[in-house]
Order: sequence, then C-alpha cells, then structure tokens
Amino acid sequence: MNIRSVIDRARAMARQFVAAGKDSVRLPAFEYADWRVIHNRADDQEAQREFRVLSKVHYYLTRFLLDMGVEVLPVPVRAEAFLDWAKAGGHSIADQHALGHALGDYVNDPAAPVTQCRHRGWDVAPGSAGEPVLATITIFGETSEQPEVMSAVLHKADGQVLDTIEVLAADHAPQAAWEMVEEFLDRHRPERVFHDQVIRYPQYCPDCNGLQVNVASAADIAAAAKAP
Repeated sequence: MNIRSVIDRARAMARQFVAAGKDSVRLPAFEYADWRVIHNRADDQEAQREFRVLSKVHYYLTRFLLDMGVEVLPVPVRAEAFLDWAKAGGHSIADQHALGHALGDYVNDPAAPVTQCRHRGWDVAPGSAGEPVLATITIFGETSEQPEVMSAVLHKADGQVLDTIEVLAADHAPQAAWEMVEEFLDRHRPERVFHDQVIRYPQYCPDCNGLQVNVASAADIAAAAKAP
C-alpha cells in the first residue's frame, strides 16, 4: 500500500469539504462483510486490499477534517439496512456510479443514525476514575518501516480507556510527536506508563472509522505491580 498516496488523497478530500464551506460532514463506516455484500464482491485479496485502503482513507479524512474544525458524523452502513432503503426509495445500485450516489444519499439522509461508538468520546474523565490511572504508548504502522501514528492511552487496570492522544507521523516529526505525548502524560500524571515494544498493525473501527487503540495487557500490568 502506498501510504503517502492514501494520506494525500484524504487530505485533498478534507480540503475540498472545507472549500465547499462544510462545517459538518457525514462519513460512511463499514464492516468488511457489509461492504462486500453492498459492492457484490468476493472475499479475495483484491477486495481485502481495496477495503483496507478505504478504511485508512476514512481514518485520515476524519482526522484531517477534525483538525480543520469540521464536525465529523460517522454513519454505520450495514448491508441489510442500506439495501432495504435503496429498494424502498427506488435508488439504483445497478453499477458502481449509481451505487456511489446511493451510498452518498443514504449517509446524508437525516434518518440514517450516526454512530454511538465510544470512540466518539470516553465516558469517564481520567481524574474521576476512582482508581489508579495507567498509560500505554504504542506506535502503529502498516509496516515496521513506516510508522503512522503514535498513540498514548490513559486507561484503568481492567483496560477501560479514559482518554487518548493520537499523533500523526504525516504531520509531526518524531521528536515533536514525543513532545506532544509527554505533554499529554504530564497533564494527567498516570501512575505507570507502559511502552509497547512492537509497531502495531492498525485496525479501524467499523462504526466510526477511528483507530482501535492498544493498552497494556493484564499480564504486563500484573507483572509491573509485582516489580520492586
């Protein structure tokens, strides 16, 4: 995958929305299985590659829009609901061009519910967790040679996420990224900080297009608690 091409594509799309005067954008979010049904695709390597690119474009597009001050409202698109809607409304999905228009109409239909995913905001403020707050730092990338995101997650020992910061390598040099993460941690002062030792393959939420963050395992937390 050409990550630079994906990022440039997403950034160009974000700028187009801003240039059009959009202050709020509804974006589709897909499960792979639903996307295949909607597009009538077999489960093969080409479909997996295409869906992977789409998921990454949606992630970066969301990030760039938010950075530009545009509200992003993800709309989960499930195959059964979308196909029923298209049939009831007489929307053609006979070819890819018609299908694209129908998907756009569905996502922008006020009746289509936006996501209730917790990636859209955490329920518990770090200062009110009522127990020790931990942190995990992780680097995500499609390959180990091409890191994309540095993530710091505040969480409880049971894995419940309290807050996160995600710094894009596309926008920040490594030193600047570390400084942003350090400022985030200094502000919240977690009891212990775990550093993931591998570059994680990023996975994206099918309900909101957000990065599925990583926290220290229960075994690592237990081992750290026993350490002198």
